[in-house]
Amino acid sequence: MKFIVIIFSFAILSLSLFSESNTDWDLLGNSSNIQHHSNLEQINKSNIKDLGITWAVDLPTQDGLVGNPLIKDGRIFQSGSFSRIFANDLKTGKPLWIFDPVDRAQIGASLMEGFATRANRGVALFEDLVIVVSRCKLFAVDQATGLKRWEAPTCDTKTNWTGGAPRVGGGMVFIGNSGFDSGLTRGFVDAFDAKTGKKVWRFYTVPGDPKKPQDNKLYEMAVKTWGEGWYDNLKGGGNVWEAMAYDEKLGQLYIGVGGSAVDPRTRGKNIGDELFTTSIVALDAKTGEYVWHFKMNPQDGWNYEPSIGIMISELPLGPNGENKRVVISVPKNGFVFVIDARTGKYISSNNYVDVNWATGHDENGRPIYTEIAKWWKQPPGTKVRIKPGGMGSHSFDALAYDPSKNVLFIPAMNLDYDYGIPAQKTEGIFGDLGVSITPSEGRSGKLIAWDPVSQKQIWSVEHERPMNSGLLHSSAGIVFQGTAEGYFKAYDSSS
Repeated sequence: MKFIVIIFSFAILSLSLFSESNTDWDLLGNSSNIQHHSNLEQINKSNIKDLGITWAVDLPTQDGLVGNPLIKDGRIFQSGSFSRIFANDLKTGKPLWIFDPVDRAQIGASLMEGFATRANRGVALFEDLVIVVSRCKLFAVDQATGLKRWEAPTCDTKTNWTGGAPRVGGGMVFIGNSGFDSGLTRGFVDAFDAKTGKKVWRFYTVPGDPKKPQDNKLYEMAVKTWGEGWYDNLKGGGNVWEAMAYDEKLGQLYIGVGGSAVDPRTRGKNIGDELFTTSIVALDAKTGEYVWHFKMNPQDGWNYEPSIGIMISELPLGPNGENKRVVISVPKNGFVFVIDARTGKYISSNNYVDVNWATGHDENGRPIYTEIAKWWKQPPGTKVRIKPGGMGSHSFDALAYDPSKNVLFIPAMNLDYDYGIPAQKTEGIFGDLGVSITPSEGRSGKLIAWDPVSQKQIWSVEHERPMNSGLLHSSAGIVFQGTAEGYFKAYDSSS
């Protein structure tokens, strides 16, 4: 099966558009702040009616394209299933080369490994290299020729998977691991020298075996938050499968850490925060040393991980209205969080979709749970509808941002779950966790414009289906989005 990359522009503008040096989009989100904002204004509200296809090309990949394309020096780079990299000429769409890192014969038959090898979330660019992760290996490829320059192991394929888009910053490339929400792996983030592939550091997101000495005092503290007996069935989880942001100004790497096993009953007794799962963690990007963390969902039982939707901004939140450097997080749980980038201190939050698992957060950012939230404490055979469900109200689809007006744009979902413990034990990937999605009439999507200072909605647009594409904002005051029905749409960012 083939999938298509399409480039839009105007016939009258196409040559000048592609000759501009600022058409490079060589970082995910177009900057280390990951705001998915473009300063280009050639496509504006007056002429957008003339927007049309400049070229389209079939890519020989077996599944849909998940990662965002990157652009540098007249070439467009896109990853596909099995971590293949496709390079095309930006002006014409002409195929330049294909890099295929995967030996299909080595791929196992399990659902987890099949998904992990097929759903690649993108590439990174560094100097003259394009970098992709595949089956626990990083590959660096020459941008001009498609020839491999180096490769480096990241994990063990017996217990781990990788499929996220690498991030680059400070001469290093960063990558986490995946665990398929099983809790059977120990989450981590690795840093490699981007030029050579040499490993520089590793940070574990959860403690090790509690019966053995911990790596350092940080994990001696963290292991006390896991309760008793958790390591008998699990290895912690806390996978960093997508969200990372490199802060050039502060020299920090922010990571969104996933949860442990989905069902809290399979974890420890008397559990606490289970650090550092479902947290935003700041690391010293040079050394991998812990700086701070913000715990988002203590005792998570809803898959509300903040492993998606991190960006960096400056907001007028200082004592005298001066700008404060912040991390904005839009996780799965239905809230927008603003966190002090220097300290990790909670600043504010509010829900941008309907939620019923919490009524809000206290002054420290701890959720105020409702009575129905902890579904696992209900009698067997009882179902509780939780808003949002485990797919979340926002996934890894790209957020966008208008830095001139401090407006956040969110591709949101209304997709609730009915949670419950079956009256009889069932088998499956997640044991006897019984989860069903609400009827189809309850599903929908939204494009939301959000003020992160006041934490209020500015406007929203309804979508018929919940899962739509990520976003791009331009200085011309336009927000672009693809929809589940196959349309490419443009919206006035002010209304």
